[in-house]
Amino acid sequence: MTHNFSSLVLVFLLFVASSYAIKGVELDAICKKTKNPTFCLNLLNSKPGGVAGANFVDLAQYVLDVTRANITTTTKLIKRLIRRNPNDLEARDHYTLCLKQFHKGALNKVQSTQEILKSRDYQDLNVAASGIRTHINLCIDGESPSDTPYHDTSLLPTYADAISQVIEIIIIISNVLYK
Repeated sequence: MTHNFSSLVLVFLLFVASSYAIKGVELDAICKKTKNPTFCLNLLNSKPGGVAGANFVDLAQYVLDVTRANITTTTKLIKRLIRRNPNDLEARDHYTLCLKQFHKGALNKVQSTQEILKSRDYQDLNVAASGIRTHINLCIDGESPSDTPYHDTSLLPTYADAISQVIEIIIIISNVLYK
C-alpha cells in the first residue's frame, strides 16, 4: 500500500511540475510579441540548464539576472566614457546623467523588481520592469521631451538597446503571469 501511495504522489508531483513547465510553443508565443523575436529566443534558450522544466517565474528571474549583469557592464562602460572625455563638457554631462540613470536608477529598480517577483505581485512586476526601461530612456533621450538627444557614437546606445530588449521580455512574461 505504501508503494502505491508513493507512486501516486510521484505521478501527481510530475503532473503538477509539467503543467507549470514552459513548452516550446509558449516560448515562441512570448517571443513573437517582442520587437526582435530572434533576440528573445536566443536569450531565453541561453538559460543555464535550458528552459525545459522551467516555469515563467524562473524565466523572469533569469531575465532579471541578465538585466542586472547588462546594467553593471553598461555602468562600467559609462565610467570609462566619462574618463575618456574629460574636456568635452557636453559628453561628460551626458555620461554623468547616464551613470546616474543606470547605476542609481535602473540598477536599484532591478533590485525592487526582483523583490516584487518574489512576492508574486505580477501586476507590479510589469510596472517595475517598465521603470527600468524609463531610466534607460532618460539616458539616451534626455530628461525632458524638449532635450535634444546627445549624438552618441559610443557603444552606449547599442548596450542600452540590448537592455531595453531584455526588459521587453520581462514585461511580456509579467503579462503572462498576471493573467
